[in-house]
Amino acid sequence: MVKRFMHTATVTLRLPLDIASDDEMAALRCAGIPVDALGNAESGYLFVRLGNRRCNIFRWFAVTPDPKAPWA
Repeated sequence: MVKRFMHTATVTLRLPLDIASDDEMAALRCAGIPVDALGNAESGYLFVRLGNRRCNIFRWFAVTPDPKAPWA
């Protein structure tokens, strides 16, 4: 049997669906997610999905397993 690896997100962030794009980028950056001006992750993997209460859920997976938190 093949062993499966499961990775938890480095950062998970829930933002309102109707937030302005500039505010969304600022919130992602404040959370430590490296995004460019278009909202694309500069490193790692950023997944966005629609939440069940008119919100977007952002999950960012860093390239390295345990990067230092931006506030540490």
